[in-house]
Amino acid sequence: MKAFQLLQTIGSFVVILSMVVVWGVPLAPAIVYFNWANDLISSEHEWLQALITGLILSSSFIVYTLCLLLFSAVLQFILHLRITEKTVVPLASFKTIRWAFCGQVLRSTMPFLQHFVPSFLATTYFRVAGAKIGKNTQINTFRLNDPCLIQIDDNCVIGGSAIFNGHLVEKGQMVFAPIHMKKGSLVGAGATVQPGVTIEENAVIATNALIPKYRTIPANEVWGGLPAVMIRDSSTREEISS
Repeated sequence: MKAFQLLQTIGSFVVILSMVVVWGVPLAPAIVYFNWANDLISSEHEWLQALITGLILSSSFIVYTLCLLLFSAVLQFILHLRITEKTVVPLASFKTIRWAFCGQVLRSTMPFLQHFVPSFLATTYFRVAGAKIGKNTQINTFRLNDPCLIQIDDNCVIGGSAIFNGHLVEKGQMVFAPIHMKKGSLVGAGATVQPGVTIEENAVIATNALIPKYRTIPANEVWGGLPAVMIRDSSTREEISS
């Protein structure tokens, strides 16, 4: 345990240095764009120049944000865990370090990512980061905390501020367990889905529900509550808030 604490301390400094890279590299194209636009457009009028500068600054920030999301997603694509079933590893393991680094990279971009949800940009980001996402799926949250452990099939909906966690710590070990939303299922706004959960076809998770770890939600059922329990069959379901 002492060795792990030392490793964790060293890792904290490494994370700080890595954030310099994660946040710094995407600044380069934004700075180049700012200098180019600032040289291209100018005015002798003070207020007009102030307006032009403001617009160039804001558009430079958007360039930075897009480059940051791209850089973050590519880093996760390279380093993310390739796990298809429940996996248990020691806390002090290379897999844990890789997972922790990817998680930090994801968290560093969340304040920016939230402004692109829902959109094809956010969906593409999660796909590149390791998530398997089908067609015609609407993702209204940026809290897919372990993209590489999440599979979402066609025609699914995830409500705003829903949280997906594909990991947990049990008995001093790190546990990774994939989450699978099957075709046509829905997770309501503010719901939390824990590791190892399978949501079968056309099942519905109600707003603010908590689905405990390793639970399978049967097809065509509506579940809600803390922790979630079956409310009714959803074969002829009404729309749940998303």
